Amino acid sequence: MVDTAIANRQAGAEATALLRGVIKDIQAADDPARDMAELEPALSGVADGWRDVRRLLVSPFVREGRFAPAIAALEVLAAAYPSRADDRRLLASLLGRTEQWDRAIAHADAAAGIEPDDVSLHAARIQLRVQAGRGAEAAEVARATVGLSQREPGDAYSWMLAFVRNGDVAEAAGVASALDPGALPNERVATMAVRALLEDGRVEAAIQFGDAALSAGHDCAALRSSLGLAHLRRASEDDRKTHALTHFEAGLKASPADVRLLTLYGETLLRAGRYKEAVAPLEQAISLAPELEQTRALYARALRYTLQYGEAADQMMKLVGKSPDKLLWQRAAIGALSQAGRKGEAEALYEKYVANRGAHLPGTFQEALAQLDDRLHTAPIPQARLDWAWSLRGDANADRADWERRARWGHLVDHLLYDWLECREDSAEEAMQVLGELDTGERFFAPLLAAGRGVVVATAHVGPMYAGLMALELLGIPSRWLATAPSVAQSSYATALISTADQTEAQVAKACMRALGSGNVLCLAIDGAANPAAPRTTFEGQEVTYSSFASHLAHRLGVPSVFYAPRWENGHVAYTLEMLPGVEPGESADAYSLRWQKAYFDRLREHVAGPPENLRLSGGIWRHVQAADRSAQP
Repeated sequence: MVDTAIANRQAGAEATALLRGVIKDIQAADDPARDMAELEPALSGVADGWRDVRRLLVSPFVREGRFAPAIAALEVLAAAYPSRADDRRLLASLLGRTEQWDRAIAHADAAAGIEPDDVSLHAARIQLRVQAGRGAEAAEVARATVGLSQREPGDAYSWMLAFVRNGDVAEAAGVASALDPGALPNERVATMAVRALLEDGRVEAAIQFGDAALSAGHDCAALRSSLGLAHLRRASEDDRKTHALTHFEAGLKASPADVRLLTLYGETLLRAGRYKEAVAPLEQAISLAPELEQTRALYARALRYTLQYGEAADQMMKLVGKSPDKLLWQRAAIGALSQAGRKGEAEALYEKYVANRGAHLPGTFQEALAQLDDRLHTAPIPQARLDWAWSLRGDANADRADWERRARWGHLVDHLLYDWLECREDSAEEAMQVLGELDTGERFFAPLLAAGRGVVVATAHVGPMYAGLMALELLGIPSRWLATAPSVAQSSYATALISTADQTEAQVAKACMRALGSGNVLCLAIDGAANPAAPRTTFEGQEVTYSSFASHLAHRLGVPSVFYAPRWENGHVAYTLEMLPGVEPGESADAYSLRWQKAYFDRLREHVAGPPENLRLSGGIWRHVQAADRSAQP
């Protein structure tokens, strides 16, 4: 027995020496793969030979960045010791680092099959699929193993990431909501949890989770970024002007060259009316990432509102140069050039802008109308707007699908009217065929204008807005309209416009007072403003842009004011015209403005409760609509 034990030990020592010799030869070889075939036979005589292979061969190769021989050695180990999960775990990791996704995923799956209760192995299965761009497959694995996600909070990141990447935000939020923000292992998991909750519309829950994570000591730029976005989504005045900025500032202290944070910080300052402060972070952002068009556009706006008109125009022209067919940049550049005094450039670009749009219009207006039904799916209306408008409807028995179809038609037809009036001036009369009976409007305004004073007409971004221009032009009623169209616009109605695109607020205000003093009907969309920091108020549970300028004009100049909303009636445009309150004797401007505001919103509320084709769902009251907070939902 003693002799046998001695013989066994001697044989073991010889086998170990042989194995280590093979390992040494492989290490020294110019081509390790050439001698790797000797490794498996050498392992056969050593029970735990995997230890030496991991310590003496694999680890040095990995440290040196020589992944190919490390992978080859691990594949030998996986074949020699098929019940060991750790070798396959490392093998999957190295294969992933070298983007050999099929093999990496196969070994990760095999490792999890060996140790099915190891949460980290299932996390690796998910992570590798995400990295390989197999989002749906990653989400499928995550869904099948979601019960494991709560065992190890650090690994829950992989489940949330897979769900978010695949658009399964409710499932991601479900994983996040089950986590304890005070007991997380790191800020990476905290950030992903806040992101998951936010993307599922659980805004309040995201803010509370993020605040708790910060209190637990988890802080990083990404978490601050997500928290700032959550406050912007909640969108109270304090959120927009204080809380979001606080988080973005803290994030930039940790990561001062983070382009996304710089952009968010600059944009939030801009929308808070802190124009001078917005310039520096936006300038830094485009210096770090000059290809970011939206950031450059924000920078141009900041320059405009700090009266640096020439530089603002230069920035917009850079955008036009980079994306010459992008109509949004063309339109903004026209206004910037005009404001900078570069009228010739503005006019040339305007001609190109109109020609580009006109080239996509059909031959006749009737053809364009006939095509709308086939284009309903192209109406870029966010779901939150449709949901909010649906909640305001007056017809409780409406069919949702039919209601949305009509709402989309109303959106497209108004933009068609705008394009036709501006781009097909020679056939503008074709669009005028949609106008209904005009005598009612003429009779309404006649006694108001007979007094020799102007009239303030308050409207909103609802219904076929652009039909109003046609109607007043046909009636011959002297009118001026506040509009974002640039001053260089050359259509027949351009002289009736007071442009907010290339004039200061003071210039616009003076033009409005002159118009009323000259006996004009002055039309203002109360819910629209070019200024990024325009004031907001609450209307039916949503924050909407609202300007008290119209009511203060009526009070100051003692002119009558009218609520106006265009609407579709039997295939033609009709008009809602109702008097708004007059000034009571001795009534202060502020008291009158509040009474006027209530009357305006009462009438607007009646309008949006009506047929969905009269909603428009673009700009104005629709601009800042947020989806309902889902935090209270299970």
